[in-house]
Amino acid sequence: SSGINAEYGEWRVKCARPIVSASLSMLHTTFNMSVVEWCCLPTSTSDLTYHEEFSDIDLTLLQGCTEFRLIARMKSVLPADNAWQHTQLFRTKLDGNESPFEICLDF
Repeated sequence: SSGINAEYGEWRVKCARPIVSASLSMLHTTFNMSVVEWCCLPTSTSDLTYHEEFSDIDLTLLQGCTEFRLIARMKSVLPADNAWQHTQLFRTKLDGNESPFEICLDF
């Protein structure tokens, strides 16, 4: 065992037409040495590459596809920890007006 606990959240998007371009944004907050890593790729691809910075995802991989998935891997190095309890996906400030989860697709 590596001593790292991981849990996953996954969203799948299906489109009627092929994607020409895509932009996505996600906000999250972590506590107690937890980490969120992101993966976004066509469902036909099995090579899961995770990135700690959402902006590092190569969204050009979605060009031409009609279905993709977005995966959040929530990790914690604390023993017997539930990683999801120390990661908050889509977290925003109480007085903020930013969008915590945004998908924009052009066809």
